[in-house]
Amino acid sequence: ISRGKMTLQDSVLKTLKYSDHFGFPLKLSEIHFRLISSEPCSLELVFGTLQLMLKSKTIQQTQDYYHLPGKKSLVAQRINHLKSSKSQLSKAHDLSLKLSRIPFIKAIFLTGSLAMFNSEPGSDVDFMIITQEGRLWTTRFILTIITSLLGLRRTPSSRVNAGKLCLNLYLCPSSYALPVSKQNLYTAYELIQAVPLYDPSNTRALLLAANPWIGSHLANFAFPRPAAEQEHRKT
Repeated sequence: ISRGKMTLQDSVLKTLKYSDHFGFPLKLSEIHFRLISSEPCSLELVFGTLQLMLKSKTIQQTQDYYHLPGKKSLVAQRINHLKSSKSQLSKAHDLSLKLSRIPFIKAIFLTGSLAMFNSEPGSDVDFMIITQEGRLWTTRFILTIITSLLGLRRTPSSRVNAGKLCLNLYLCPSSYALPVSKQNLYTAYELIQAVPLYDPSNTRALLLAANPWIGSHLANFAFPRPAAEQEHRKT
C-alpha cells in the first residue's frame, strides 16, 4: 500500500523500530495510535499490514505484542515494567496532589517512561508543569526550593533517584505552541503521551491544539477539543 514515498509497511516498521529503542513492543491499538506517518489510516488497515509483515517475517508477534525479529525478550520486560510502574504511579499521584497546592500551577502532567507504564523500579518521576501566564519563573523557583527542601528533587549528585522528581519542562499559555526547533517526533510523542495528574481547566486540549504540527508526525492522533469549543458545539 503506497503512502506517497513511504508505504504503510514502512510506517509500521519505523514505528516499531522507534519503540524498540525504548524497549517497548506494541499492541495493535498502540501501533495504530503511535503510527509514524503524515497520513491517517484505519485500524483495520494497520492490522492487515501487520499480518502481511508477519508472513514475510519482517516482524514477529509474541502474545498481543508486535516487535522486531529477535526481540521477544522485550515482551517479558514490558510486562515487568508495567508491574513496577503501577506502584510508582501511586507515588506520582501523591506528589502531584501536594504540588497542586502551590500557587500559580494550572496543571501537572506525568511524562517520560512512567507515563507509558514502562518505568524500571529505580526510575525517577518526570513532571511537566503548566503555570499561569507571567508566573512561570516564579513557580519554577518555588518548586525548586520546596522539592529540594523536602528531598524530592533529582539532582546530578543524587545517589538514589527512585521516586525522585525530575521537573523537566515548564510551560505557560503563551508558550503552548512549541518553537520549530522542538517540533520533532520525540516531542510529539512526549506531548500525546503526557498523563494529566492535575488539570482542572483541561489545559491538555489547549496545549495539543496549539501544536497541530504533531499531525505531520503522528497522523492517527485525534486532537481533543478544548472545553470552550465543546460547549460552543452544544449550543
